[in-house]
Amino acid sequence: MPLLVRSAQPGDAGAMAAILNEIIAIGGTTAHRDSFDERGIVGTFIAPEFGISCFVALDGVQMLGFQALEWCDPAWPGPDPLPADWGVIATYVDPQAHKKGIGRALFAKTAVAAREAGVRFVDATIRKENTGGQAYYQGIGFSDYRVGAETISKRFAPG
Repeated sequence: MPLLVRSAQPGDAGAMAAILNEIIAIGGTTAHRDSFDERGIVGTFIAPEFGISCFVALDGVQMLGFQALEWCDPAWPGPDPLPADWGVIATYVDPQAHKKGIGRALFAKTAVAAREAGVRFVDATIRKENTGGQAYYQGIGFSDYRVGAETISKRFAPG
């Protein structure tokens, strides 16, 4: 069965949480430290306050990954705030499904959503030890623009 990429629905939250919680448990590739329940997935990825899009990749009924895009929070209190016309991307692929084109398939939809929303740049901030994530974003057209103590930030112009 071919890979299906579609908009995430609240009913996808359990499978999305399972993927993200496995990634968190493995460690080293996400800034998230605490596990997610379905409600947290909906509020953080499927329907966040500044959400633009959230897509899931499925092989039949098996969830293989998801990718969310949201506007930068104009009231971000943390370090390195970004302009309000930038989007922030997050990608999570089942660790057993890496290197199968899932991230690229998700980004094909996300890039269109970013263009349609008028996003100036898409930010991907990746942990330095996540060399696979860095290579993924570089491979789909992102370029480095900022290096922090623990992260590398890349950006993409969807326009």
